[in-house]
Amino acid sequence: MPMAYFVYHFQVFLLILVRMSSMIFIAPFFSSALIPLRLKVLMSFLITLVIFPVVASTGYTLPGGMGEYALLVIQEITIGIFIGFLVAIIFAAYQLAGQFFAVQIGFGINEVIDPLAEVSIPLIGQLQNLVALLIFLAINGHHFMIKAVYRSYELAPVFSLAAKASQGYFNFLLHSFSGMFVVALKIALPVVATIFLVTVSLGVLAKAAPQMNIMMLGFPFKIAVAFGILVLTTPLIVRIMQVSLERTFGFVSKVILYWPQ
Repeated sequence: MPMAYFVYHFQVFLLILVRMSSMIFIAPFFSSALIPLRLKVLMSFLITLVIFPVVASTGYTLPGGMGEYALLVIQEITIGIFIGFLVAIIFAAYQLAGQFFAVQIGFGINEVIDPLAEVSIPLIGQLQNLVALLIFLAINGHHFMIKAVYRSYELAPVFSLAAKASQGYFNFLLHSFSGMFVVALKIALPVVATIFLVTVSLGVLAKAAPQMNIMMLGFPFKIAVAFGILVLTTPLIVRIMQVSLERTFGFVSKVILYWPQ
């Protein structure tokens, strides 16, 4: 790439770099605190360096004022964050599934720090989050995120976005959040339903034999049953995670295809 060409199109390069960096700093795996900040910046720069000639060759019109260009930078940050956030929502569903039944079995107080999101989540939610991350890498989700940002330039060009696009953003986010609760319920339902039946049975037993300390007996019994069900349903949970991630990738592709104009 000639230096003169790069200097002439530097404003375009900067806008592409901003969109790619925004996605990397919010998307799962890329946003992990375990990845050094310098490595994230270098990754954004190298990826932008690869796709920059293709985007710059399509033609563009830059604004003349500094204020208009600053608005373009903010727009690029918004688009990058939006694409990464759509995938990050599905990982929140796995943590939410752990929260659903962690309280039921007495693990609500047992929370750990998630190194990816840097928030406190239940221990079981952290386990499911790590399993989902492995599935994410196994199906090349990290490659998909980079392709999604590149494809976004085809239908969401660097320099054009209509004012009514905010309504489209809201509709896409609303659909994603509703899907998050559905996925969380599918993952947690076997354990939640079983623990509910166990709780009802212990309540009946407490009425039939009041002299028994049901609370002390029920606490370890619930934990044992919950982990037993969790072990038995692990293949099903892994399959649900894989399908949900693949559907999320399909949804992101549809968002890019029908980008709000």
